[in-house]
Amino acid sequence: MSLSNLSELLRYCRELESDKATERKKAAEQFRRLIHSAEVVQELDHTSGSNFQTGQGSRQLTWDAVFRFLQRYVQRETESMQSGRPSASASVLTTRQKKMAEMCSLIKYFIRRANKRGPRLKCSELLKHVTEVLQSPYSCAAYGEDYSSLLLKDILSVRKYWCDMAPQQWHNLLELYCCLFISPPKSVNCVLVSRVIHTLVHGCCMQTEGFHNTLFRFFPKVLLARQEKHLTLEHLVSALNVFVRCVAPNYRMRVCQLGEELTPALLRIWADLRPSLALKDAMVDFFSLQVCAHHPNGARTQDAGAYAGDWSRWRNLLYNLYDALIREISQISSRGKYAAGSRHVAVKEALIELTAHICHQLFGDGGDTHGMEVTQGALRGSPSHKRRRMDLGWEVLREHLQPQQSDFDLIPWLQITAVLTSRRPSMLPGPELLPLLAALHQLLAEQKRGERGPYVLRCLEEVARCQAGYPDKAKGHRSELSRLWARVCALALRRVSFPQTEAPSLDLLRAVVHGGLIGVDRELWKLLSGSACKPS
Repeated sequence: MSLSNLSELLRYCRELESDKATERKKAAEQFRRLIHSAEVVQELDHTSGSNFQTGQGSRQLTWDAVFRFLQRYVQRETESMQSGRPSASASVLTTRQKKMAEMCSLIKYFIRRANKRGPRLKCSELLKHVTEVLQSPYSCAAYGEDYSSLLLKDILSVRKYWCDMAPQQWHNLLELYCCLFISPPKSVNCVLVSRVIHTLVHGCCMQTEGFHNTLFRFFPKVLLARQEKHLTLEHLVSALNVFVRCVAPNYRMRVCQLGEELTPALLRIWADLRPSLALKDAMVDFFSLQVCAHHPNGARTQDAGAYAGDWSRWRNLLYNLYDALIREISQISSRGKYAAGSRHVAVKEALIELTAHICHQLFGDGGDTHGMEVTQGALRGSPSHKRRRMDLGWEVLREHLQPQQSDFDLIPWLQITAVLTSRRPSMLPGPELLPLLAALHQLLAEQKRGERGPYVLRCLEEVARCQAGYPDKAKGHRSELSRLWARVCALALRRVSFPQTEAPSLDLLRAVVHGGLIGVDRELWKLLSGSACKPS
């Protein structure tokens, strides 16, 4: 193989370190031309191979050696620009910006040409160069955004580099970018920095240990003290969720304290800043993680295992969170009713699950409706601190299950009821079983059109499982419940023939039969065998 191309490349690499700016500029142009050549790339791949480097050709030009020339070129150009007059004319500043853009473009182009066929450059060399640039105030202001993009797209996106990075390198990068986010140069895009932080948090959680102190300090500092843009907040809250999932098993108390500190700020963002759907999804995820951390396995009291920190403060936050979620579900319903064209009426499962978990914590055991004063000023940042009474309980839930409600108003509450009775069947009070079943039966009987049918059937299935699993709840109402279940099964039998409700109708009938809630009569046999065949 001819190495003349590499000799020419080596000549231009040396000229990149020239004291004359014009020579460096010409050398950079010729350098880009050579790196673009497929022959040069092939020869550098060959000389950079492990077999070649262990032989006599170990002194030949390699990808890493070329990159070291480029690093010195960046350093020389930076020193040249830094020594220039700070109060330069507009044309001089424009020339400097153009030169910086060309230099960063050359660095990116070289790295992508080197690693296009798999990582050829050493991860340690890349990280050393990026870190040196970002740690220098002048270089960070000049190239911080370009090098952050380079780090995100060309280093942290390579799986092999994740394995090559030492734990301390992950920690150093994370601390560097946390500081960069808190005190960013004007030229650095905070959204890009937040994306890098999200990736670094993910990497630290997977590849290292002992990084949590940095983030326990960082998240309160940025989420409590600043009003970031939606995209920035979206990446920060997503990173927060990755972090909480990672450390919650070993640092549950600190995670709960962090949640109590950040929840009011996130609720204010939810109420006042009109967050995007992606940011709302990230906040719902965070609130769900906090409910799980505070109430493992649904524990409702401190004796049962709930977090025993500032209990009254956390309960007040739960009431505010419940109020915010109910308002959100109401707004989703209103938007659906007036939206043009067809629209899916169900609310996202994560929002329903969170609302159901909070209902489990706040609803009384006896089934009685109770009220709570919610301080709206604390939630919305208003100085007036208005207080509003909010009713809670199964009766309030049943009030939303009325036939006259539209599908957009009704279906979210059917989803909440189904999840609540499915996840926490023991929580349904005995006195509430009959009224709830009566309300659902009425919905099924009066349902003629719309999309509510499958959701009503799913609710009835979960109520059937609840009664079968906890037969004591039916005490004193067994005969009335049996009559209602017989009517429900008759209605479900009619809906088996409709494609939209076939599966949920069969699921409901199976739950009723397996639970022994009705006697199996000939009508059920007809469903399986036809009217001509008699059961043996």
